[in-house]
Amino acid sequence: MNTYQKKKEELRQQALEWQAHLADVPQSWLDVMQAGDYFSENGRKYGLLREFRENGIC
Repeated sequence: MNTYQKKKEELRQQALEWQAHLADVPQSWLDVMQAGDYFSENGRKYGLLREFRENGIC
């Protein structure tokens, strides 16, 4: 697996973990906005933006 694919899978895994964490721990709106920005920026870079939007991550 090349570096791009590896980083893409790592980002996808981060998003899944963050989403699961949201259900367990209350987050401030600032935390949610910062995470949304992070996943929007990196999702665009790795071709995951549509998937993230469909799953309510950003």
